[in-house]
Amino acid sequence: MVRIPAGGLELDKDQKKIPIDTFFIDRYEVTQQQYETVMGENPSFFKGPKRPVEKVTWDQADTYCRKIGKRLPTEWEWELAARAGSDTTFYWGDSLDQADAHGWHLKNSNKQTHPVGEKKPNAYGLYDMAGNVWEWTASDHVLGGKVQRGGSWRNSVISMRSRHRILSNPIYRYHYVGFRCASSSPEGELVDR
Repeated sequence: MVRIPAGGLELDKDQKKIPIDTFFIDRYEVTQQQYETVMGENPSFFKGPKRPVEKVTWDQADTYCRKIGKRLPTEWEWELAARAGSDTTFYWGDSLDQADAHGWHLKNSNKQTHPVGEKKPNAYGLYDMAGNVWEWTASDHVLGGKVQRGGSWRNSVISMRSRHRILSNPIYRYHYVGFRCASSSPEGELVDR
């Protein structure tokens, strides 16, 4: 897990920052191999032990994290980790030119997921915080459902913006949605990452 220092996020120019305490987050999205080891099944559409697990409901993602002594990150924790100290549109800057080097998206993914960690990490050493699969968070969306972050292999580069968020019904399973776990302490890690 990677330690994310305490910080704050500004929702817009008129609001105060949301304070976020120090926490820890997985360096990679949960892989199919990890998920199957803990949960005894692999629901993924695109099979491969090092690919991110997908086609999991919010409850399945939450259950996995809890079984290994962790939890899903809040959407604000997720964004703080993704930004890695940046204040730009994407964690790597404002240009679309570097998108291919940092994430899997509609134009470079060959319409499928890819093994985790193949693209450049952000400044905190976190991989796939942009693209590959959307990630479930612990947060409820104001319009209902749960918040997902990060963009995916089936979306345009614009979906990879650090601030971008979507909502989804937590009972749905998509072949472009996975997750990573977080913890308030480093002791949350019970299985090899």
